[in-house]
Amino acid sequence: MLRLVGCFGKFNKVGFCFFVMAMKEVLKSELELISVSDEEVSRLEGVALDFIKSLKKRGLTAYIGGSLAKGTLIVKEKQDIDIFVVFDYSEDILKLEKILKKMKLPGELKLVHGSRDYFHVDCGDVVLEVVPVVENKDPELAENVTDVSLSHVRYVKGEVLKNPKIADEIKFAKAFCRANRCYGAEGYIRGFSGYSLEILVIYFGGFEKFLKGIRKKNVIDPMKYFKSDREIMRELNANKLQGPLVVVDPTYKFRNVCAGLGLLTFEKFLEVSEKFLKSPSLDFFKRREVDVKGMKEFALKKKAKFLELEFRTDRQEGDIAGTKMNKFFRFFVKELAKNEQGVLRVEFDYSGVGKKAKGYLVVLEKNEVEVCGPSIGLEEQAVKFCEGKGNAVFKKKGFWWWRKRVSVDRVLEFVKGFEKEMGAMVREVKSGK
Repeated sequence: MLRLVGCFGKFNKVGFCFFVMAMKEVLKSELELISVSDEEVSRLEGVALDFIKSLKKRGLTAYIGGSLAKGTLIVKEKQDIDIFVVFDYSEDILKLEKILKKMKLPGELKLVHGSRDYFHVDCGDVVLEVVPVVENKDPELAENVTDVSLSHVRYVKGEVLKNPKIADEIKFAKAFCRANRCYGAEGYIRGFSGYSLEILVIYFGGFEKFLKGIRKKNVIDPMKYFKSDREIMRELNANKLQGPLVVVDPTYKFRNVCAGLGLLTFEKFLEVSEKFLKSPSLDFFKRREVDVKGMKEFALKKKAKFLELEFRTDRQEGDIAGTKMNKFFRFFVKELAKNEQGVLRVEFDYSGVGKKAKGYLVVLEKNEVEVCGPSIGLEEQAVKFCEGKGNAVFKKKGFWWWRKRVSVDRVLEFVKGFEKEMGAMVREVKSGK
């Protein structure tokens, strides 16, 4: 301790010294946990290259993409390897499925619907994601966002080549966001995509710098394509500016790579990153499940209602199923707010597999709300408004008002009427059942 004080000259710097040491130790330990061994990388590359050779024999050109190609792969129970199959024209993509069905594949083939359909080849502990892309030299002419994927790979690989240490910093960001349920561009997560994290860590110069810097800046232009934030907001498509963060794609200046990031997910990320920066620990890199017990205790403390919901859908499992169920859940949350029910906490839980999901809420329930009606002087409208409401109507400040009976259960019954339209079903899970 005395030696540390002597080093810094001031006692208040000792705590900072220990913080730096703690952060370094945590990240050093985490890197050992998430780094994929050279042997495993070689094995995965072998699986991918064997598949690419099989495609080449059938006249198709393909490349390894994603984290494996960029050198930012982290340990997962089941690794996914992007294989980009390049076509000259979009019409040629149609032949890919026919070719794959005729091939002797290393695993089960599955069609996955998306902005452009792609394929999974499930090889057990590895999934090959076979993605058709149209070759293009100008991102502005890309027919689909997947067509610029190869330029993403080239950009990140180039930055890693310039600064090899940045690859480990990117791994920290991916592991951190994955553990805290902030990772994934899927509609039911609305989190950071892998590519967006790569850009942000490269831009800020490291994982810790990213966590600190993102709190201060929400419009980022890594390549300085634009003169100012105002110009960015003016030039980008308004639909791409709805989220809490604008990050200009280094490979295409008119694209916001964080357009799909949701506000709730971003706020959750900011909250947990602040806690991590104050007290670094390996616990922040461990997958955080929904704290149902904690939510129940919070509800009891606030004298609020805890609600557990189960959602089901018949749509394709994965992004489509999850997005449908999450959209229905958000619809319910909005209706609760419209009926002045105090939504204090919200959690949606879908594993990405299957066709079921859970929703959890803590709601400060209100049994009655006042609904404003027409002006007292508008007799025809007033009669219609008051009809059937009995003593629940009253006059206030020149208007008719109605004391409407409300509850969480009533709102739930109301939204159930939209199950067919929303493509999902919902039911409340009662305690003990």
